[in-house]
Amino acid sequence: MVNTQTRQQTLSGRTIPKQSNMLGRPPAPNSPENESIAAKIETTIRVLRLLALYRLVVAAALALLSIGSGFDSIVYAATFAYACWAVVSLFTFRKFQGRISSLLLVQLAIDLCFIGTVIAASRTSLTVYAAYLLPIAATHGWFYRSRTALAHAAIATLALLVLEWALHGGSTTALTQAAVVSAGYFLLTAVGMLLGSSAEESEQLALIRSEDVRRMAQINQLVISELKDGVVVVGAQGQIIMANPQARRWLTGDEAAMVGEQFLEDVAPNLGARWRSFFQHGSTIDTSPVRLLHNDAAEGETGIAKTKILTPRMTPIDLQERDGTLIFLEDTDAAQAEAQQIKLAALGRLSASIAHEIRNPLSAIKQAAQLVGEEVRDLPQLAALALMIDKNTERIDRIVRDVSLLGRRDRGTPVAVELRAFVHECVEELMPTLAAAHGFQLADGERVIVLVDTGHLEEMLINLLSNGWRHSKKLTASVRIVVSSNAETQRASIAVIDDGTGVPKAMRDKIFEPFFSGSGSTGLGLYLVSELAQANGGSVRLGQTVTGARFVLELPLAMR
Repeated sequence: MVNTQTRQQTLSGRTIPKQSNMLGRPPAPNSPENESIAAKIETTIRVLRLLALYRLVVAAALALLSIGSGFDSIVYAATFAYACWAVVSLFTFRKFQGRISSLLLVQLAIDLCFIGTVIAASRTSLTVYAAYLLPIAATHGWFYRSRTALAHAAIATLALLVLEWALHGGSTTALTQAAVVSAGYFLLTAVGMLLGSSAEESEQLALIRSEDVRRMAQINQLVISELKDGVVVVGAQGQIIMANPQARRWLTGDEAAMVGEQFLEDVAPNLGARWRSFFQHGSTIDTSPVRLLHNDAAEGETGIAKTKILTPRMTPIDLQERDGTLIFLEDTDAAQAEAQQIKLAALGRLSASIAHEIRNPLSAIKQAAQLVGEEVRDLPQLAALALMIDKNTERIDRIVRDVSLLGRRDRGTPVAVELRAFVHECVEELMPTLAAAHGFQLADGERVIVLVDTGHLEEMLINLLSNGWRHSKKLTASVRIVVSSNAETQRASIAVIDDGTGVPKAMRDKIFEPFFSGSGSTGLGLYLVSELAQANGGSVRLGQTVTGARFVLELPLAMR
């Protein structure tokens, strides 16, 4: 694994930088490749220990073969020293972790000295002992994977030839045998290099694949945690293995409440019963929504019991050779609300088109009714009919105007507006129209700057103020207006409070629906306010009050 050159290979269409001099240095702390390099070094240590065991076995075999052979004592001494060195090497490789390249060269020199000593002292065939170096040559090729391994094979070849020349004086047979063994050195070194390169490529590819899997797991976890739907993984015994934040909120009312092993049938009995049926029969017989009841942890110790209607979808999965179930929970209320919004948007576009087509004939009818009214002023019954036509055309014209404005609600241009001054101007312009000289009272307060389209704001105020005056007692200060702001929520509010009879409970949930009216109005005023408020990032709601009605319009504060 000692490679002094940085090479690049392409695997599966990706460029992989090879680790340069992998065993020539320890892994850097906090390096992204630290884990991979540490694994490579552990592999290197194991291979070096196998080499040491191989040397020990060779020394032991040589010692056994030399018994009774009449070898010189130097052979026994060299064999004993070689065996001792092999034993010591088994436990000292980690000390040379940063100098593996030098260690391999020193080991090769010791191997050559040992083989040379044995051959010279025993006067036996060179080929028998020189073949001992063949596995070592292959190992050097696997380690280096470069020309350095071939250089080591060349060193062993030169040493072998010099020894053969010195012992046999250049005998053709001896030199031929030495050449064959030397060719074996180079051949096995090349094979080791190929095997090492292939192993390194496989390691690099495995590293990339593991990194891809880890990254994909992180992405999946992030996506699941941000899903609007709930995701629950249930084991074969009904234990909750995993649940995303949305599922935890729906099941327990608190995202952090599910700690430790819990069972689905204990947390949500209705959903647990549905899962049990699915797990036993392999399919869901009952596909109706599930009603969950839990305490909303956001309300503190005096939590309020809330009901959530969810539609579960279940899929069997394999969890480490055990059966499991993946449950998707869809908020039925949210889906129905979204469908309702789509229907209302389509209805708004259709209504705007119809309103545009109505406006021209409506103007003609109104003009004709006025002309007829002038002609029949002396005929009371006909004059009353003409006046009725005129009033109803006025009402239809207001509906057409409101519907047209709904069609343009998304075309506003928000600007910074001083809210209290704008409300004051709107009240001043509206009072003569409603014949309410002193009917409105604007409470004193701080200066509030909001970000809103001025045309939309004027339309919302006119509708709220007109609605308040229409249902009030029409006395002095019958309609009070309070402007305030909240720095924490970054919202400003306009409260329009009248002294009328208030909104009946039966109408409170429908008050902002289109064409809902109980006083002969068009039924679009409050719906228009709601739509325009949402288009400007705000909202409108019906607040609580002892008498009368209290409508609160909230708008975003302008950034200062």
